[in-house]
Amino acid sequence: MWKLDHRISATDVDVEEQRLAGVLSDAGYDVGKLTLNGLAQQVLAERAKATVMAIGIEPSNWPHYALGNGDVEVRFQFGREQDQVNAKVALA
Repeated sequence: MWKLDHRISATDVDVEEQRLAGVLSDAGYDVGKLTLNGLAQQVLAERAKATVMAIGIEPSNWPHYALGNGDVEVRFQFGREQDQVNAKVALA
């Protein structure tokens, strides 16, 4: 099992949170009543997974975790070392 810890910065989470707030506000939701940080983290983790899968790599696992500083870490696991190497390049 090969692992790759991919970190997404808190700044990127903030930008995604603002984007989601704009989309939901335009749809008529009161975004002041919504907590969007977790959703923004999930969207970015899914985007990272989609990037890996777009190059033909299927990770066996990809949980994500919020870090204390606002960053998000996606912990990919791969069955082959070459998949880990290619995913690292794709996510750079």
